Order: sequence, then C-alpha cells, then structure tokens
Amino acid sequence: MPRLLALLLTAFALNQAIVAPSLAQEAAAISPTTPAYRALFVYHPATRTVLTAENANVKMGPASLTKLMTLYLTFDALKSGKIQLTTPVNISEKAWRTGGSKMFVEVGKQVPVEDLIKGIAIVSGNDACVAIAEHLGGTEEGFVQAMNAKAKELGMNNTTFADSNGLPSPSQLTTAQDVGLLLTALFRDFPEYKHYLAMEEFTFNGIKQQNRNGLLHADMGIDAGKTGHTEESGYHLASTAVQNGERLVVVVMGTDGFNAREGQSMQAYRTAFANYATKTFFKVGDAVVPNVPVWHGSSKMANLTVAEPLAAFLATTNTPEVKATITYQQPILAPAAADKPLGEITLTLPSGQTFTTALVPQTPIAQAGFAGRFLQSMASLFGL
Repeated sequence: MPRLLALLLTAFALNQAIVAPSLAQEAAAISPTTPAYRALFVYHPATRTVLTAENANVKMGPASLTKLMTLYLTFDALKSGKIQLTTPVNISEKAWRTGGSKMFVEVGKQVPVEDLIKGIAIVSGNDACVAIAEHLGGTEEGFVQAMNAKAKELGMNNTTFADSNGLPSPSQLTTAQDVGLLLTALFRDFPEYKHYLAMEEFTFNGIKQQNRNGLLHADMGIDAGKTGHTEESGYHLASTAVQNGERLVVVVMGTDGFNAREGQSMQAYRTAFANYATKTFFKVGDAVVPNVPVWHGSSKMANLTVAEPLAAFLATTNTPEVKATITYQQPILAPAAADKPLGEITLTLPSGQTFTTALVPQTPIAQAGFAGRFLQSMASLFGL
C-alpha cells in the first residue's frame, strides 16, 4: 500500500529577533514606495532556489538581452564543430545597415567568428548579430526559428524572439525568469566561452568601445553579464557572480537608467551573499526512509535514499520552515536495482517553491532463492 509521511525539517525559532531582509525589500530600498525596476529575479543555480521573483513572469521587450540567445546558439555551433573561432563570416548589406548599437562591420568584408562574438558580447553590436545569424541560419529569419526552438527546450515558456539582436518588435517578449534561465544555461553549457561576457572593452576597425555593464568593475565576483535598453522596455541587466563558492544569477528589468539597474543588482547580490547559504537536507546515501519491508528479498528490510541531493539556498539568520513530503510503496518487491525509483520526496519552501527527487534503494535489493520466496508466500498465505 502507498504510504505518505510529512515532516517539518526546520522550524522558526520563536525567540529569534534578527530576521534576514528579503532580497526584494533590499533591492527596493532606494525607492521604498515604488521599486525602481519592473521585474527582479534572483536565482541560485546549484540548488535551483528562486530567492526573489518580483514580476518575474511579466512579459516585456528583452532589448539586447536577446543577444544571450544569439550567443548561446553561436557557442553551441562552436562546441559541435559546425564553426571555428577563426571561421570567416561574410558581411551582408542587411547586417551592415542594421541600426542601433554597432561593432561597425563593413559590407562585403569577412570577419572571424571570434570578433563577431566579441562584438555581440562586449559592445552589443546589432550588425554582428545579423551577420552570425545569417551565417548559421542561412537567413536571420531561419536563425530566429532556431532561437525560439531553443527557448522552448530550455523551459523559457514566456519568451518569443523576432530578431537576433533585440531591436523592438511587438512580438518579441520575454520575462526576467526566462532570462535568468537562459543566462544559467549559457554558463552551464559553455563555460569555456563565458569569459567573452566579462570583457570590458573591444577594438574593431580602429574603433574602441567599452562594455556597458558597469558591474564588471565592481568587487563582487561578477564574471558574466549582458545589458539591454529600449525606450519602451527601459534598462535591463542580467548578470552572474560567485562568492565563497556560491553562484547567483540576478536579472533586473525595466529600470529608468543604467545606474538604477546596476544599483538594484548590487543590492540583491550584497543581501544574498551576506545572509544566505546552502542548506543540504538529504544527501545521496542517507537513510531517508529506514526499514521498509521487502517481499521476496534476501533481506526482510531495506532503506530508501534520495536519487540526488536535496538542498536549498536559505536565509541563515532565521531558518525558514521547510516541509518534506515522502511517498513510497511498501512492501518493496525484490529484486530492485540501486537506481530503481520506489517513491519520491518533495521539499516545499515557505515561498511555495518545491524540489522533488526519487527515492531509491540505499543498496541493491537482491531476490531470495526459490525456497526463500516459497516460504515467504506460504507464511503470507497462512498469516504466519
């Protein structure tokens, strides 16, 4: 019969006076009545913990954060061997004429892939995006189809791309959460290319330009990021930083200036790094559910453990209440391999976010011999 077990892993200390401020409260401190941003998303990738999600699923124009997807597909083509960093890319008239921010490519010339990557990541060149999109997709329209397919694959359920660079379009929309997922996927899948998003300047065609991400100069452990801006959407900034082995992703969208997007991001980082830490509740190998009856096994009992660690990034000054719900089938029918799912465990944070993994045998469960199985069956039949 299925069995359900609910546990409270940690509880609020009733006499505790110090309470960690929420990231949203800290980020809004500059403007206590109205936050200086339209959306804020703060994420801990290692534990998949969402620390803050203020308007994180409200759709708005991505502006140049679109370029993170263009870079993702470019890095994917590099990793698969479809292109090399030295591969020359022809510059079409369409790429040359593309408005907005530019790396200043020239029509009819050939530019190495690596220079186009720098032009996209460092100086946010719209012309570079069109050039690489045409090279990889045949046309920019073909490349955009690949962008949207990849967005779905990455779980960016509220995103639609209309071009490769982020120039305004009514149909081009994303959310702070989707951008956070994209940036996380980018440095997870292509760590060897992430450094392009941390370069502070780029010179091409005799023109020197600075990266618009002012956080790269801050002593915060920020090692990648991308800015974006349109009149309609406001100023955006997606970034990631590491301190003491903990990586965070912060996405701020819709501020009224570049100082605000950087200030809100810094405030979120400071609060999280100072007041939060990884709490591991169950490790692989722990006897999460001990002494579960086994049917037809060489042993009468078995322990269940987690298929993967269960952890969350939580406030340290006031440990929140976390609920664990465990379901499993008993008795276990032998044999059962060490990776066979026999139930599941779900952690629920006060925010409502859940983490679920399978329950599996702590060690392989061997089947009893014929005589042993026969005796167990007879004992069950006669109620012995």
